[in-house]
Amino acid sequence: MPCEKREIMIPMTVLEMNPVPCAPKEDGCCPSAPPCSCHESANPAACVVSQPPIIVAGIFTSKPAGTICPCCRQPITTKVVYRMGRLAFLLSAAMCCIGCNIGCCFIPFFIKRFKDVDHYCPRCHFHIYRYNRL
Repeated sequence: MPCEKREIMIPMTVLEMNPVPCAPKEDGCCPSAPPCSCHESANPAACVVSQPPIIVAGIFTSKPAGTICPCCRQPITTKVVYRMGRLAFLLSAAMCCIGCNIGCCFIPFFIKRFKDVDHYCPRCHFHIYRYNRL
């Protein structure tokens, strides 16, 4: 039997950054940096620097993961928050169907193993990734 090669899927998210204002020169335009440009706004002296997007690549599971925050651009270990997901609702409905409707059907809502996981930056609280169980 020949060996089968299995591909490992690594979730990748491309995030566009909001423009960051820069200090204007005396003539009312931005410094001579190439990605800097002026925009028409209520404040004519406001300038905007466009930053390249950050690609967040990593293996995000139910445990905290090390990555670079796309918002504050700092190396971090993510903070995880557990949320109700499809798996918890599906297990609860299945338990009701087999007769566990006295209160046992609510067990999946209290066990972290059946919940989805959101990864946040601990510094700026930016939502980085959601790990879905189902």
